[in-house]
Amino acid sequence: MIRFLALMMLMAQPLYADSVSGDADQGAMVYAQSCARCHRDVALLDLTQVTPEDLTLFLTRHRTRSDQDRADLVAYLLPAPIMPDLTE
Repeated sequence: MIRFLALMMLMAQPLYADSVSGDADQGAMVYAQSCARCHRDVALLDLTQVTPEDLTLFLTRHRTRSDQDRADLVAYLLPAPIMPDLTE
């Protein structure tokens, strides 16, 4: 029982303690160099239901080179939505 609880606590922790900010331009280069040969044009990917956490987990399991590459790819593939200016 204790092992089960310890495992559940470990699984509840984020994958990376240090948050790495991503650069969409760098992510585009990483995608072109490493991903496009199999996944082709990024415009053909349906990422409408994908969360940044899900994509990070996928990239972790999908042989990305580093935490920074993962963050850059997430920034490129899932750009932050443009928020309207509500101050007017």
